[in-house]
Amino acid sequence: MSIPRRMIPLLLAAAGAAAGCQSKPAAETTSPAHSVYVDTRTGQVVRAEHSVTLPAVNPGTGQRTLMPGLYCAECRKWYPAPPLEVRQRTPNAGQCPRHGTALTADGPLPGE
Repeated sequence: MSIPRRMIPLLLAAAGAAAGCQSKPAAETTSPAHSVYVDTRTGQVVRAEHSVTLPAVNPGTGQRTLMPGLYCAECRKWYPAPPLEVRQRTPNAGQCPRHGTALTADGPLPGE
C-alpha cells in the first residue's frame, strides 16, 4: 500500500498529537500553588497564591500591591517584575537595575 505524498504531513501531525496525549500535562508537574511576589510599595518579599490579576492582593494588607518577583543572584535580592507591556517594549526590562544581569524567577523563598 502506498501513501500519497500530500498525506505524509497530516499523518506526522496526527502521530505527534497522539504522542503528546500520552504524557502528563506540564501544569501537574511544574506549577506550584504559590509564587514569590514583591510588594511595590514596601519592597517586602512575600509568598502568595498564584494570581491571574496583577497587581495581586497582598494577604497582609488586602491591597493590590504585589507583582511577581524576579531574583538577581548577584544582589541576592528580589525585584518586582515590570508589567508585561513594559517587558515587551523594553529589551533590558528583565535585567537587574544594579548589575545588568538577567533576573530569574528562581531564588530563595521568603523565610528560608
